[in-house]
Amino acid sequence: MVIIPISDTYLYGDKLRKSSGFTILEMVVVLVMIGLIASLALPGLQKMFDAMEASIQRDNISFALNSLSQDVRDTRTALYFERYPENSDPLPTVFLDRLAELEVKVQAQSPILITASGFCPISTAISVFSGSRHYDLVLRAPDCRVELP
Repeated sequence: MVIIPISDTYLYGDKLRKSSGFTILEMVVVLVMIGLIASLALPGLQKMFDAMEASIQRDNISFALNSLSQDVRDTRTALYFERYPENSDPLPTVFLDRLAELEVKVQAQSPILITASGFCPISTAISVFSGSRHYDLVLRAPDCRVELP
């Protein structure tokens, strides 16, 4: 049995047959190659999506903390706290609502003090815990701006 390709027909033994489509072996080889490429690419994509999610979460936390000084100015009440949610009674309700939506815990290295005019007399390092993630941020004086350390 000799197979001799002749355009779209081939000679199989002493009979001439027309080729139509792919063989099962070709299909299996292509599927195996697609599987190998996917197995190499998916872990990298998962890491990229996790990093994007962490970045978005950190930005949301920074936004909530950055708007704290505005909330204090709006309520015209000075703010002093070290931990959230443990001693969150004096916090403005708008701020509490923002942090409750994010489901985070905030702990400051030194107490956070924001005057009624919305200014911070000292810079403070802040640790924010959200699920298994941990973010270190700095609340900068005098405008209470949150930054990465």
